[in-house]
Amino acid sequence: MNIQEFQDKLKEIQTLAMKNGKQVQAELVKQFFGEEGMDQEKLKKVFDFLEIQGITVHGYSKKSGDFSKEFQSQGDTKSVEEAQQVPLTAEEEEYLTEYLETFGEIDGFDRERLFMDLRAGEDVKERILKSYQREVVEIARELHSGEIFFGDLLQEGNMGLLMALEQAAEKEEIHTWLMSEIRSAIRLFMEEQSQQKKEDDILVEKVRNLEAKVKELTEDEDVKYSVEELAAFLDMDVEEMESVLRLTGDDK
Repeated sequence: MNIQEFQDKLKEIQTLAMKNGKQVQAELVKQFFGEEGMDQEKLKKVFDFLEIQGITVHGYSKKSGDFSKEFQSQGDTKSVEEAQQVPLTAEEEEYLTEYLETFGEIDGFDRERLFMDLRAGEDVKERILKSYQREVVEIARELHSGEIFFGDLLQEGNMGLLMALEQAAEKEEIHTWLMSEIRSAIRLFMEEQSQQKKEDDILVEKVRNLEAKVKELTEDEDVKYSVEELAAFLDMDVEEMESVLRLTGDDK
């Protein structure tokens, strides 16, 4: 499949998705591109691109990069749980040891008493934060996938805990609320980092492709093209063209 054919197919599937409420089935995308011999990794990049455009791809996990059951038989994907079972590195273990040392003793708190004081308006948030460090560590370990530094997960868990404490006094089950918010904060951070990585990967690929295309068009040194002309040749918006050229250093 040449570049023009690929672009045409991508535009077609985007159009179909937009007409269908910005959603599309992964199987349909596979049919569009799979017939051309596209391997699974390239197919994933297509799914990632569509999701960055705000299109929901049903049958593909945005968070883990996994295909749903109908794609699992193709072989090389892992389940979310398998992907999360990654032990800490030596550096992360050392960080965790030093991290816990800064808190000192984290056990022995009477949480029910702390919750009563919190509801009474007393300033006990720091003590509650300290009393939940074991839980923050356990949840961060459970969700640790190896793609993000463990210390960053701890920090996000604590941020979620601190924010949850602002509303905790109003909750009937404070412990359940806090545990849920710690987990949600870490998961959200991981999803955001995963999405950013996908966008970065697609941008890198776009830069590489643009460099190759520009080089091909400008091999004849006697022929000079403006950014507008290059954009027209490559079927890109001028603004997008300029932004990518800035990344390549060819915008002068």
